[in-house]
Amino acid sequence: MPTSIAFIDDHPILREGLVGLFSKYEDFAVVGSGASAADAIAIATEKQPDVLLIDLQMPGNALDAIARIRTKSPSIIIMAFTASDRIDHAINALEAGANGYVLKGSTAGELTAAINSVIGGETFVTPSLASKVIAALRLPSMRDASNPNLSVREEQIVKLLLKGCTNKAIGARLSISEKTVKHYMTLLMQKLDARNRLEVVLAAQKLSNVGGSRDWRSPDGTLN
Repeated sequence: MPTSIAFIDDHPILREGLVGLFSKYEDFAVVGSGASAADAIAIATEKQPDVLLIDLQMPGNALDAIARIRTKSPSIIIMAFTASDRIDHAINALEAGANGYVLKGSTAGELTAAINSVIGGETFVTPSLASKVIAALRLPSMRDASNPNLSVREEQIVKLLLKGCTNKAIGARLSISEKTVKHYMTLLMQKLDARNRLEVVLAAQKLSNVGGSRDWRSPDGTLN
């Protein structure tokens, strides 16, 4: 049976090119395409592709989409396909649940080989980034602790933590499950080098970009 695959990218020409290319491969069956994080979640839920190739820079929160898909559909292989060669972006994608990270400068052959390696159970990172990503994952101290690059959702959760909200209360405020909140707590502990919930709060209080410099409330006073 061919491997079902879907593509999420907000650049029409690139997206259509990928669909056309993989439609010619006998080993793959294209089952969907989209242009936003919301499309990624919808396609993952409705089509359940074996592989989901997703851009990180598009409308919506791509990392949040990856985390949600990983939680709801753990069997789907998620490959981040992006132009960003930043180490922290690669780490954030892998920590959110991506199985691989491939740069858009790759050839069609390299992309196909990367997808096949992930299908085979490996975690793939574009070779030019691989050694740096592995080193950063092994040595958290190499990351910039003053700039943990929290996602919008993570900043929302931290702000509610600072108000003393429980996981259940946070889930209710953000319209996500308590299980998803726990997943984000794990990511926050990794990014903030914290061992527990209290240390997450203490670390967050030291960051100028969390809890004060950005306002997540809409005009009516509700949390966005």
